[in-house]
Amino acid sequence: MRNLTRPRSRVFRTDWFNWRSSAIIDSVALIGGTALTSVLANAYELGPQLFQLGREHAEIDDIIFVGFVLIIGLMIYILRRYRDLVCEVKERTIAEREARELARHDSLTGLPNRRLFDEKLHACLSAVSDTRQVAVLMLGLDGFKRVKDRHGHLAADKALGEFANRVTGILREDGMLARIGEDEFGIIMSDIRSLDVPANLTSRIVASAAEAFAIEKVSAELGVGIGIAIAPSDGVNCDGLVRRAVRALCRARGDGRSCVRFFEPEMDTHVERRIHIERELRSAIAADIVEPHYQPLVSLKGERIIGFEALARWNNRTLGCIPPDVFIPIAEETGLIHALGDQLFRRACFDANAWPGTFTLAFNVSPIQLRDPTLGVRILAILGQTGFSPRRLEIEITESAFVENLEVAKTVIDELRQAGVRIALDDFGTGYATLSQLLSFRLDKIKIDRSFVSHLDDSADSRVIVRAILGLAQGFGLTTTAEGVEDAAQLAFLMANGCTEGQGYLFNKAIPAADIPALLSRMPYDSSVA
Repeated sequence: MRNLTRPRSRVFRTDWFNWRSSAIIDSVALIGGTALTSVLANAYELGPQLFQLGREHAEIDDIIFVGFVLIIGLMIYILRRYRDLVCEVKERTIAEREARELARHDSLTGLPNRRLFDEKLHACLSAVSDTRQVAVLMLGLDGFKRVKDRHGHLAADKALGEFANRVTGILREDGMLARIGEDEFGIIMSDIRSLDVPANLTSRIVASAAEAFAIEKVSAELGVGIGIAIAPSDGVNCDGLVRRAVRALCRARGDGRSCVRFFEPEMDTHVERRIHIERELRSAIAADIVEPHYQPLVSLKGERIIGFEALARWNNRTLGCIPPDVFIPIAEETGLIHALGDQLFRRACFDANAWPGTFTLAFNVSPIQLRDPTLGVRILAILGQTGFSPRRLEIEITESAFVENLEVAKTVIDELRQAGVRIALDDFGTGYATLSQLLSFRLDKIKIDRSFVSHLDDSADSRVIVRAILGLAQGFGLTTTAEGVEDAAQLAFLMANGCTEGQGYLFNKAIPAADIPALLSRMPYDSSVA
């Protein structure tokens, strides 16, 4: 968003300089005119005497007349300039006042911006007491990026404006709604008597956001996560209170769509641990400490190993073994996922060169990585550097990757497929992609999410879903891999319904590259698989 404050301040400094210069010039003109008037007046008094001294000085009358004309003209100019100067000062005062207001409001929604939000919060906190509490609510739109990617920036802007109007309509008069970031808003509620007041407001906001947004002749679905901090119990410092409301918002977003959370002290501990993990992760990437482990991919026909999936593992010297579902999201949020992904892929390719030549290497690519249009080029470059064949590589992507940036994803996938790389759709059935979107890609494999496989024994719904996925894959000629296979009953169901591959603890857990030879010595593997 365009910053209105700094450019305008430079304009005002320049205009103020010009105004001062103009005022100085006018003052000099006034003093000069006064001096000239005095000189001409003296000359007028001496005129008769000079005239008597001789007719040769008769032209002095003409000079005096011209001088009087000049004086009158100068006085008229000074009066007109003074009047213009007064009008100009008034106009500049009004313009400065308007500019200050613009600098404290969001140009898109017309709401107060972060500057005015902070000013209001400072004023409210100065009067806080045990009986006069202040609530700070931080709101984050769920699904906003998906709307922007699907429908464009103009549609996203309309959705923001509509959301702002809806919230403004249900906010009480003494409350303030401000736009803090691209899809984040803040609310200040002063002088609340009970926690029920912000809680009731948030329920109304969530209900309002749940109604479809009509934009660009289509409807868009949005949710809203809300974090709440209360003064004085959660602090009376403006920055600290906002920070704690943001932490509550992060917890709300992590808990699911359209959740509301009050700040709790353990959230500070959670954030401090996350910061520690991020710092350690940066060091681990720099030292190439995060390493791939490998879980076997098994052909269900004969239960033979046909390849391995690379899975990131990190054992930190102070924090211990950190699960991938902890450090991978941090890597994605901080942008470290690109360097980490390239690093792990390069090591996996070197390791896979030691496997039987028919084994495949499956490697996961996150939706964040797939937003980068250079991903395909980097993957192919690493394959060239390591000498690993593209035809032995299987890149796994998730449905959400299609939703977040469809065009870039298609470009990257096309580059990889042209080089011979196979594409697998991971965690099928858990994302937001439509069937038409999935069919627009040339896929080679569908992986059935472990959440369905793990309930095959006790859930009729899971069995129906798995049968439907297997039937869909067979209809399109796709290979299927079931994740999280843990017992013989699950295996029997999958084989009976046409599943071609499986992976899970029933076969083996993920192991370091050094342990693969021992695994192959005790488990059958098919060296004839192409």
